[in-house]
Amino acid sequence: MDELAKAAGAFRAALENTPRAALPVTLQEFPNGACGDATLLLGTYLKTLGFGTFDYVLGRGEDNGETYSHAWLRQGNIIIDITADQFPGQEPLIVTGASPWHDGFEAEVQHEADFHVYDAHTVAMLGAAYAAVMATLEAMGAADPA
Repeated sequence: MDELAKAAGAFRAALENTPRAALPVTLQEFPNGACGDATLLLGTYLKTLGFGTFDYVLGRGEDNGETYSHAWLRQGNIIIDITADQFPGQEPLIVTGASPWHDGFEAEVQHEADFHVYDAHTVAMLGAAYAAVMATLEAMGAADPA
């Protein structure tokens, strides 16, 4: 789990430091509103590092009559979330075997967490974002967290 946390933390740092102009609009206000695409990119990254495949989990919640959604990675009972801090009181990096906060969502596995499962347009858009984040990760000297 430590290696997963290290890899996810490095990826988040690279995403935070990637020039906004190199990212699609869905990631420009990271972490706010960026959970879906960030989760797909992170799932692809962790897979390329040999951590296996992860599920893309979509959770829906309600607070004071307002409905909201959130996405994160899951592999078995392991939860990885690099955008939880868009919600008050949550940490910027969550890698855990149990999360009462995530359990509070009405959650459903959507598909494998890899942007390649989408249509050609989405793959091209997220592929360009992924390349930009990988370039930042490499420039930071953290391309291989192991």
